[in-house]
Amino acid sequence: MDTTRRPLIAHLQVATGLVRQLQVVALNLSYIAVTIPPLTYPRYQQKMNGVFGALAIAHTNFSTDQSALLALKAHITSDPQNILTANWSSASNSNICNWVGVTCGAGHHRVTALNLPYMGLAGVIPPHLGNLSFLVELGLQNNSFHGPLPQELSRLRRLKVINFGNNSFMGTIPSWFGSFAKLQTIKLYDNDFSGFIPTAIFNLSALENIYLMGNQLSGSVPREIGNLTMVKGIYLDDNKFEGILYDLELPNEIGSLGQLEELFVQDNALKGSAFVPVLNISSLTTLSLSGNNMSGSLPNNMCEHLSSIQRFYLNQNQLDGLIPSKLWQCKELRVLAVGSNNFRGSMPKSLGNLTYLTEIFLRFNNLTGGLPAIIGLNVPNLEFFSVSSNNLAAGPLPNFSNASKLRVLAMDTNSFTGFLPSTLCSLKNLEILFLFWNHLTIDASTLSCLFNLRNLTKLDLGGNPLNTTIPDFRGNLTTPLTYFDLSISNIRGNIPVDIANLSSLIELHLEINQLSGAIPTSIQRLKNLQGLFLYDNKLQGNIPYELCQLNNLAELGLGHNRLSGSIPSCLGALAVALRNLSLQSNFLTSKIPSSLWELKYVLHLNLSSNSLVGPLSEDIGKLKDVVDIDLSNNHFSGNIPGSIGGLQNMINLSLANNYLQGPIPTSFKTLLSLEFLDLSNNNLSGVIPKSLEALLYLKHLNLSFNKLQGEIPTGGPFENFSADSFVSNGALCGASRLHVPLCKNRTKVKPNWRKAKYIISGVIPVILLAAAALIMILCNKRNVEVVRETASLHQVLWRRVSRLELVNATNGFHESNLLGTRGFGSVYRGTLSYEIDIAVKVFNLQAM
Repeated sequence: MDTTRRPLIAHLQVATGLVRQLQVVALNLSYIAVTIPPLTYPRYQQKMNGVFGALAIAHTNFSTDQSALLALKAHITSDPQNILTANWSSASNSNICNWVGVTCGAGHHRVTALNLPYMGLAGVIPPHLGNLSFLVELGLQNNSFHGPLPQELSRLRRLKVINFGNNSFMGTIPSWFGSFAKLQTIKLYDNDFSGFIPTAIFNLSALENIYLMGNQLSGSVPREIGNLTMVKGIYLDDNKFEGILYDLELPNEIGSLGQLEELFVQDNALKGSAFVPVLNISSLTTLSLSGNNMSGSLPNNMCEHLSSIQRFYLNQNQLDGLIPSKLWQCKELRVLAVGSNNFRGSMPKSLGNLTYLTEIFLRFNNLTGGLPAIIGLNVPNLEFFSVSSNNLAAGPLPNFSNASKLRVLAMDTNSFTGFLPSTLCSLKNLEILFLFWNHLTIDASTLSCLFNLRNLTKLDLGGNPLNTTIPDFRGNLTTPLTYFDLSISNIRGNIPVDIANLSSLIELHLEINQLSGAIPTSIQRLKNLQGLFLYDNKLQGNIPYELCQLNNLAELGLGHNRLSGSIPSCLGALAVALRNLSLQSNFLTSKIPSSLWELKYVLHLNLSSNSLVGPLSEDIGKLKDVVDIDLSNNHFSGNIPGSIGGLQNMINLSLANNYLQGPIPTSFKTLLSLEFLDLSNNNLSGVIPKSLEALLYLKHLNLSFNKLQGEIPTGGPFENFSADSFVSNGALCGASRLHVPLCKNRTKVKPNWRKAKYIISGVIPVILLAAAALIMILCNKRNVEVVRETASLHQVLWRRVSRLELVNATNGFHESNLLGTRGFGSVYRGTLSYEIDIAVKVFNLQAM
């Protein structure tokens, strides 16, 4: 065969094959046309066309989603966990459906969910994210995204869930959120959104949960909220709704939400009877309106309508009246929290019949009468019970022995009497027991058994006439007790050595009791201790050096005891933690150790009323954070350190009743925060610095019983001080209201030199004539007396016309007054002095 014809033959064979394939397709199509009903055939054809079309643009849609995600990655400025950096790749063969946080649809492989929570990501949302057109769920919660939301997100019409919670988004909530017709959950909580809630959100008929709490939203709750017929949860708490232009009562329309289960509008400015519109919602399980300004009383029959209510939060309002006696009708009630209101009357006995109750909070009201005896018997699920700070009348504590799940029992600040029941020791789950400020007593065995409760973390029985001793803590205690308070309880005896077995203690309060003996050195084992309060007792001995091993100690109160010896120099080792050091009213002696000035973070320092001696070190200026210093009633001497002026945060300073001397430092002018200054009863001298007028916050000043002199300043805070501030400073002068002499006028009179010359020239001739006449009379006397008389006269005349008398005779122009000021003295002083000398000499010559 001719080789030139082979390509042609090959093409003919290919064409023949194609014809045969087309014939087969035609036969199949004819079969389909016969077997498929006529109405179905177009749908099949359309579906097939859609499949082929999808295959044609699949690559394009894949690239669109990839580009949108990479744009998000490019706008992220912080990825601390390196998740997106390492996982989201820009390579063309990278499968985005395998990227962290990305979920794709099974059929079309488009991105349907993007969830990147708790990753610490920071940045802004790019508009490209609006190209994820198949997106159903978008979750970026608990990150640090900021800025406004781009409008391009409104194109995500398939969205059912949006979660932008706990970020830093700002601006108004976009009205285009109303275009998400399928949206079921919107979470914008804990951001910086401001302005009104857009009414468009309440047109989303499919919306079930709306979380807008923790923003800066203002205005009122829109009446359009009644359109959310499918809504189950509304969370609007902790915003900034203001009650100036709006009547912030919940709209009546909210009562028509038949599916609503949870309503949170706490910590806003709701007022009036805001709860009334919701009292008919039988589906409601949780109502939280705490922290508002609501007033009025609760309807006695409210439980007839709230048949499903489980949690009822109305704390911190201005509600009054009685607690509804028909609360027993709320048979599902778990939580009753109506504390910090003005409810009065007694607690309903019916509360004891609500067997599902887990939490009762009635604290800070005006409840009176006693507690129902059965309150603790029929509530086996009770975990929290608080009636603190009421006016509950004298009576014993109720029996809580059946409330085995009880974790918190707070009945403090009432008038309960009698012995603390030992049945409390059976509450094995008890974590907090607050019974302070009642009239309870206790025996040592009950107090001892309370320490055996293995879950007890806080025990406060202070302010009761317990009249007992602290029991020995025998055995290997494993109690988690962190807070222990028996203050003001007439506790006597010693502090037991075994108290160190309470190794978890953070605060120990034994102040204002009758404790005696020494501070046990075993206390060094309380390594977690941050506050030790033993003041106002009868403790003796030295301050133990073992206290210096409590590296976490922030507050040490040992004042008003009988402690002696010196201040431990090792206290400087507590420089990092110590904020409050109170050693006042003891019998401490010696100097202040130099290490004490290393407590550079201390805020309150009180060493007053001891017998401390020596000068105050300039190192006192190292206490840069100190707010109060009281070193009064000691034996300190020397000058007040000028470095005190560097303590810019100081509010109170007392150095009274010491032996300090020298001037008040001018550096005090920089103590601009100072409100109280007492330097009385010292030996201070010099003037009161006028610069103290700059201390504008100074309210109390006592400089009495010193040796100060000069004028009392008049400006700044000195306008408000009374005479009591300056008593017994003999050389002070000032305003008459301060009971001190008026200051002399120190204004210098300018001398009239010309007048002085005329007076002098006129007076001298008169004196000379009078002297001549006198001489002539004397000359007529006996000759034997002439010489003696002349000599005597010469002495008399010399005395009479001395320089001083002559100057006095010239109209009071003393020589010192003739010196002049501002240059005049240099011109006239020599001339006048010369003329006086000539006048005296002339007269004396003539007299001889």
